[in-house]
Amino acid sequence: MCVGVRMNDKDPKKPSEEEIKKLIEQLNKKKSSKNTAVSFGFLLHKNYVVHMVFSLIINFLISAVVIGLASGINQPLIELHVIGYVLAIILLTLIENFVKILMFKFFMRAMILSMGLLSILVQIMILAFIDMILIEGFHFIDVEHLIIFSFVFTILRFILSTYLRRWLFMKKIRFLEGK
Repeated sequence: MCVGVRMNDKDPKKPSEEEIKKLIEQLNKKKSSKNTAVSFGFLLHKNYVVHMVFSLIINFLISAVVIGLASGINQPLIELHVIGYVLAIILLTLIENFVKILMFKFFMRAMILSMGLLSILVQIMILAFIDMILIEGFHFIDVEHLIIFSFVFTILRFILSTYLRRWLFMKKIRFLEGK
């Protein structure tokens, strides 16, 4: 009797074709979920320069809406001049993006567990800092006004950013595509 292994028999250490396909599908899901989590957590676009431009435009629009709504109900939140306002929003965008990058890198678990409250607290601190360094042109009337501005600003920006991300990523619109 000849004991041997035929070429058709499966090697117990070697995965089957079906198992390989399942592994490839799982890897593709993990890869796409990682990209989605990073993109939907923070970035508006894969190209960071485009992301910064979008952030700046959104910050200008949403801050103008919040300031306009508050003025419309005769409860102004900020004393401002055009130059101070522009400078404050540019500083807010730059500082906030830098701080968020550091927070996502070193404190991602805390960011997720806080469900956005940590971001609001950081934004309040950044706006208080901007209020202190800009002598004229951008000044919150009171601390309560700073907190109200931050909460309303963050909520409206979240809504607008979500729709923008959905439009850019889900529709697979590609312009100025980053690496």
